[in-house]
Amino acid sequence: MKKLILFSLVVGCALISRAQTITHDYPNRTKQRLQAKNFYLFSAVENDKEIVNLLKADKQLKAYWDKMIMSSESLPKNPREIIAPFLWSRSDIQAVGKRLVKLSKGNAHFKELLQKLRNSKQYANFEDASDDEYLYKIWEQCAKGLDTVLEVYGAGKMPFYRNIDSISFDAKSKRYSYAVSTLKTEAIEDARETQLFFQPSLNLALNLLYANHKDEAVRYDPLDKKENAEAIRAIKTTDFKAFPYASIVVLGGGPENYRDKLSIAGKINLQLAMREYRAQKAPFIIVSGGHVHPYMTPYCEAVEMKQELIVEYGIPEENIIIEPYARHTTTNMRNATRLMVDYGIPLDQKSLVVTNPLHSDYTGSENFKKRCKDELGYQPVNIHARLSPTTLEFTGNIVSFHQNPNQPLDP
Repeated sequence: MKKLILFSLVVGCALISRAQTITHDYPNRTKQRLQAKNFYLFSAVENDKEIVNLLKADKQLKAYWDKMIMSSESLPKNPREIIAPFLWSRSDIQAVGKRLVKLSKGNAHFKELLQKLRNSKQYANFEDASDDEYLYKIWEQCAKGLDTVLEVYGAGKMPFYRNIDSISFDAKSKRYSYAVSTLKTEAIEDARETQLFFQPSLNLALNLLYANHKDEAVRYDPLDKKENAEAIRAIKTTDFKAFPYASIVVLGGGPENYRDKLSIAGKINLQLAMREYRAQKAPFIIVSGGHVHPYMTPYCEAVEMKQELIVEYGIPEENIIIEPYARHTTTNMRNATRLMVDYGIPLDQKSLVVTNPLHSDYTGSENFKKRCKDELGYQPVNIHARLSPTTLEFTGNIVSFHQNPNQPLDP
């Protein structure tokens, strides 16, 4: 009997050791990319050994680590109780924010980190803030973003857009409680090596996104090496001054059933965009739209629009750019701007946005501006002249790079 117990222990330890080795050597790429897109601050911190050591040694911050670790010793009854120790209260956020600011004072490594964050443009909407305020705001945004993910995809809280962003499972079921409890244990174990105060909470949030199949934000990454590789090569040799506009952005429209790959609105929008393209208004078409309607659809609006342009209209792949992540008109415009900057399409040259008349009317309205301000915190684009009931001129704003982890499926 003792031999059997010993054998079990040895095998168990070997499996644990192997699991840790695999986790260290072969990290989950989806979770890595989700972290970078939603919580770039944490990715930057984890890649800076000096900052890691500074934060790890701080007793005040370590108290939050200890609180989360202690949660593994209890037996919560439901997902709400499981995630509770990993949530960040208002007072916690304030206390950690103030502590981070204090630790950063006069620290050369923190100064380098802040410059790296500013250079990344991932927090461009905070660019005018002082270093202290900048750091505090970034931490505050990330902490609130963690809470959003944990509450929605851990406890089943209804998200702001409940029809398209909700949890994938029954949060009240015993099976899901068991799954969340297991993911919590894994989150803690994966954080033991560095023991950074935010890692258990971050790991659990990423585990929940991955387990719920909520990888939409990175599903087609890296775009520049896959779907958009041909267009990027063409951009490098394009004389944009030879065209009135830099690009034509086509807004998507998902179908309302699981049979159709494109909705009637999507097909109409492509026909309207082809008028502008045939007139040689711009050298590139940017089709924008993700996996949105219906809920958990297998079809991506941008991918299907690209195929339609190639198959039905004969547009060369090198003239088509996909933006496969946007879930709303606000992020259609924001994400298109991001790609234009990343790929070298000039922002100082106007582009066109094309969609059906009703949608175009909304895109050019004050209501759209208000929604951008309310949901994004800034204006991703400047709308200029209306050329027709379906076509508007616009220029993108660099602030569009600002992350929004409160919408983790397209931050």
